[in-house]
Amino acid sequence: MPLLYILPFTAYLLAALLLTRYFTLETVTNQHRTTVNLLLLIGCASHGYILLDQWQDNGVFFGLATSASFVAWVVAAMLFVTSFTKPIHALGILVYPLSAITVIFSLIFPDTQNKVISVSIAAHVFLSIGAYALLAIAVCQSVLLNIQEKRLHEHKINAFVKKLPALQTMEDFLYQTLKMGFILLTLSLISGYYYIDDFFTQKLTYKTILSVIAWIGFAGIVIGHKLFGWRGKLVTLATQIAFAVLVLSYFGTKFVLERLLS
Repeated sequence: MPLLYILPFTAYLLAALLLTRYFTLETVTNQHRTTVNLLLLIGCASHGYILLDQWQDNGVFFGLATSASFVAWVVAAMLFVTSFTKPIHALGILVYPLSAITVIFSLIFPDTQNKVISVSIAAHVFLSIGAYALLAIAVCQSVLLNIQEKRLHEHKINAFVKKLPALQTMEDFLYQTLKMGFILLTLSLISGYYYIDDFFTQKLTYKTILSVIAWIGFAGIVIGHKLFGWRGKLVTLATQIAFAVLVLSYFGTKFVLERLLS
């Protein structure tokens, strides 16, 4: 079984290395694109196969390691599929190594609690994961956008900046992803309301508060961009802070409850 985890781990890392080589070396062209796609197909397929084990007869198993691995798989798969129609390959330099790390994390530190959630609640969880995935891509895009803007402003245009899409294209994709992620996050919070009977007995108080704070942050970004034309460092920094709060709300509380207090 451990060998099965090595397959997606290796495939993700090799794909990231090839993408890094392409974007950082002037003389390298994108002739290895087929190899990258094949590696990502292997990585996403084998990673997804591992996650199938989390499906139980009475629901879905979602511990800390499983949740992190599942979110990483959705992000990687979403980026892989979207890259066929949009010039977002550079995001793989950040995304695929993180996906590889979650695979190994789930192998070395497997979940010990047998926490199975019902299929009805799983619908809410899947909405949350979709929101996390889109917003994670937006955060990675904001990091690349920061690098691109800084290099252009300082007139230090290297091979990496040259091979990135135009600044306007990068910004447009960031805002599109933010909007879609915000919509899913909104639906996730609404659906979660129906499954919360008691904030204190379910130990969801801090998770809910932090999620709402993150939602307010993303709402401000989306509305500010739409009505006031917010852009640049203000948007990228606010995106990263709001996402950090969102990660803390879910994975932070799961880590405390499942690993520290269990």
